[in-house]
Amino acid sequence: MQRMSGALLVALILLGVLVLCGALLVVVSSQASVSFGWFAYQPLSDSVFVPGSFVVLTQPAVVGAAVTVVGLIGLGAVAGYALGRRGRVAE
Repeated sequence: MQRMSGALLVALILLGVLVLCGALLVVVSSQASVSFGWFAYQPLSDSVFVPGSFVVLTQPAVVGAAVTVVGLIGLGAVAGYALGRRGRVAE
């Protein structure tokens, strides 16, 4: 069995930290209060509906999700490279 090279191990560790930081950012930013309201009545006939600042996800949550996805893609690439790099066992 071959040992993993130092560069691959460092890349795996850094990408793992990137995934954890992104996930932590998503969790922390989802705890923040977001102004959201819902109404179930017909508006007045002379009023015009203008969509306001409707926010489902905050900007830090979107950034955290993007960082997590980039980290997971990087982990998959490094893991695939490490698995494909293995040598064939001589018989």
